[in-house]
Amino acid sequence: MSSQALAHTAAEGFKDATAYDAHRPAYPAEAVQRLLEHMRLADRAHARIVEIAAGTGKFTEALAARHEGFEVVAVEPHPDMRRGLEGKGLGGVSVRDGTAEDMGGV
Repeated sequence: MSSQALAHTAAEGFKDATAYDAHRPAYPAEAVQRLLEHMRLADRAHARIVEIAAGTGKFTEALAARHEGFEVVAVEPHPDMRRGLEGKGLGGVSVRDGTAEDMGGV
């Protein structure tokens, strides 16, 4: 599948970001903890984390709720997903339009 076809498929598949967010389960706290430990970010105050393809922010919420006070830059190309994430008003989180290939200077 070409990247252009994939982009179209993703745009169509995720156009109802509200339903996605309502039905997509949250990440288990233990899984988030283990990942952060592996990355040596657990208990590291104010670390900057760039999350690529943040979607509606399921993982972003888990990061924002932690005690470290992370600075999270959530990059998401899909406008409806991005709006859903922006609407959550998560502290310490900035939301940007972009892809892994083009993150606009993140």
